[in-house]
Amino acid sequence: MKKCPFAPLLLLLCLLVQLLAPAAGAVEYRGVEPLTLEATAAVLIDMDSDQVLFEQNADEQRYPASITKVMTVLLVLEAISRGELSLDTVVTVSAAALDGLPADASHANPRLVLGEQISVKDLLYCTMVRSANEGANALALTVAGDMASFVERMNQRAQELGMTGTHFANPNGLHDPNHYSTARDIYRVCKEAMGHSIFREIVGTGQYQVPATNLTAPRTLYTTNGLLARYSYPGYVYSGTIGIKTGNTGEAGHCLASAVTRKNHTLVAVVLGAGEDVNAAGQVTLRKHFSESIRLYDWGFDNFSAATLVDAEEWRKELPLRFSLQTAHVIVQPKESINVLIPGEYDPEKLELREDLGEYAFAPISAGQVLGTLTAVYNGQEYGTVELAAVNGVELSPFLAFVDSVNSFFGNRFVQVLLIVSLFFLALGVVRRIRNNRRLIKQQERRRRLEHKRQQAEEKLARDEARRQSPDFRRERRRSGRAEPPREAPRTRPPAGRGSGRNHPRGH
Repeated sequence: MKKCPFAPLLLLLCLLVQLLAPAAGAVEYRGVEPLTLEATAAVLIDMDSDQVLFEQNADEQRYPASITKVMTVLLVLEAISRGELSLDTVVTVSAAALDGLPADASHANPRLVLGEQISVKDLLYCTMVRSANEGANALALTVAGDMASFVERMNQRAQELGMTGTHFANPNGLHDPNHYSTARDIYRVCKEAMGHSIFREIVGTGQYQVPATNLTAPRTLYTTNGLLARYSYPGYVYSGTIGIKTGNTGEAGHCLASAVTRKNHTLVAVVLGAGEDVNAAGQVTLRKHFSESIRLYDWGFDNFSAATLVDAEEWRKELPLRFSLQTAHVIVQPKESINVLIPGEYDPEKLELREDLGEYAFAPISAGQVLGTLTAVYNGQEYGTVELAAVNGVELSPFLAFVDSVNSFFGNRFVQVLLIVSLFFLALGVVRRIRNNRRLIKQQERRRRLEHKRQQAEEKLARDEARRQSPDFRRERRRSGRAEPPREAPRTRPPAGRGSGRNHPRGH
């Protein structure tokens, strides 16, 4: 296959475009001058609220170097929390802990040696203060028994922390193409580790004395974090620094994850892939993982001020309540405050609180039940959302609930139409029933009158007959010369057939 003569030039152009292109999706704040660092990737995040103040290639995969040891120590501290070991557990340094370490790799001073017995606590200080690779290996073996099992735990924990751009290949951070992370992921593991008081104590230590062991005299460890103390790298101490960890390999460049507390806020800066300035004599004149971190902190603290946008102790709201005889309202409050850093000085006129609550709350309600949310928007930018919970519990009134259910049923438009149609047909049936009843009454009245007339006629006939049969009537008839009229014989119908008038010939 013929090689393209322009391939190296095209590769160089691609790299230049990547370096010069602005970071996609970088966070921006109105009124704040943007910043560009001399580093391949970086973030500045408020650890108290997870608010991102600055990001530069924050999700691009980079080599983390010895910052890896933050995860190693986190797993050790979690094992201690589970009771699997303690800070006083004595570890014997094995050949596996020393195997494969380059001669120029960072180590305890002097190095840990085969068969040396040292406590877990002192190994933690060797690993984090002096970045001892053999110390990280010894801790990994103590927790998991072998390197592969420990690395598997590292990757599992990374996934649990949401470090989706991270994969570990060893517990110490020595270069491996399959060992990488991102600036944002490193923030996540640093925040988790800072939740352990012993971790904060270790990474905030500038100098530590390791007692003598069975094979070594006492050791004095000096931190590699120039922002914390001047022992190893003078000229970079930054007020308020409380940790955390440096890292450096040829492939990763110079890296630093650090934390600084000022203005009642703790900011975490992660700077990856920084370089160094070297003079003609080969002496380092500027270590940019320190200087760029300082620039980043200065930018953050100069441009942002602390503000409480929502105070959970003061914010209250009455929400109309239904189905309860106890009260007509339920009081809701935020479950937590929203404390953030805002550009410039706080101006309450720029704050907007957006409530997401229903028109009513419905009993029963338990204390602490979430009924809605509250979102803080400052100067047009959304800073956070908190849940709104009921302050007190409220019992249900079954009677009010029943009445409301009835009202709701009859308030339904379909039900209303159905009722109207039903009432129409019911009224129509009643009208027809009334008309039929009236017709029946008239018929009965007519029959009653006819029957009454018939009875009167029969009574009259009976009276007349009785009068005719009386002696007085006969005597009166005789005196008047009138005989009693003969009774009329009943008419009979002639028989059909022969002898009847129908068969006689005409003229006879």
